[in-house]
Amino acid sequence: MSSYARILLTSPLTSAQLSSVLNLAPGQLPALQNLENYLSGFSGGNQMALLEVDVNPVYAYGLLTSTGSAVAAETFTLCNVVFTARNSGATGNEFNVSGTVAIQAANIAAAINASASLAGIVTASSLDGVVTITSALPGLIGNGLQLSENLTNVSATAFAHGTDGTTYDLDFR
Repeated sequence: MSSYARILLTSPLTSAQLSSVLNLAPGQLPALQNLENYLSGFSGGNQMALLEVDVNPVYAYGLLTSTGSAVAAETFTLCNVVFTARNSGATGNEFNVSGTVAIQAANIAAAINASASLAGIVTASSLDGVVTITSALPGLIGNGLQLSENLTNVSATAFAHGTDGTTYDLDFR
């Protein structure tokens, strides 16, 4: 499991803000070293800033729940990417319908994960007819991801539950 810290930097000299997500997972030492080098400029008095560090942010997620087979040519939309139901032979942003809700959900999750348009934005998994779509970035930002459906026997639950975690302020002014 990866750990992330979300950093918001505001400089009193400008109105600009820099927001970044830093991956603190094992093997990400170069990213942490870059952050250390960046912060040393503030601690040395060369630059001024107020740094907000959010620790333990939570990923937002939305759901697609199948209660039966969708109908071919129906659609759902995820982050402005339209996915179309097919009886068979689904390619690209399409998925094969199934009378078995677990298989249909697995087909939907596979289509989402295979979509080049959604790489780095969301990931999907399925279990017992429910597709869980998780924001690729932790925090409140994921709550704003868009999910809608126009599918028979499938319902959508909007993205929610993302939080920025605990905020710590570091004042380098």
